[in-house]
Amino acid sequence: MSQDKPDIKEILVTVKQLLESIANKSKGSERYDALCGAFLLSVVDRELDFGERQDESQSGELQQLLWGEGSLSDLYRQFCQQVRAGELDEQWPAAFDFAFKQVVDKVSVTNPKYLAEMHRTD
Repeated sequence: MSQDKPDIKEILVTVKQLLESIANKSKGSERYDALCGAFLLSVVDRELDFGERQDESQSGELQQLLWGEGSLSDLYRQFCQQVRAGELDEQWPAAFDFAFKQVVDKVSVTNPKYLAEMHRTD
């Protein structure tokens, strides 16, 4: 990433504030579009904060659960296939815990307001 200013986070904040300002002065579809843009910039900001760390954590947990290696998408595919086939029934508590944590991770990026207090990182 560039070391120059403004950095990515500063750009995201500035554009989000601009869109929120436009939304506050707008009505109808223009307001809706501006609010959607501001929301999506917040998602991108959280993805930059959490995404890589979440991916590494999930990859490590899946490797341990599945006794295998591969890309994160390959590991997810394998996890889903094994759950559907009943191959993880003997490890159901660990499989469920992983799936639940993965959902919490995803919601913490898309809209953390939907998480119970105990699952929030803010």
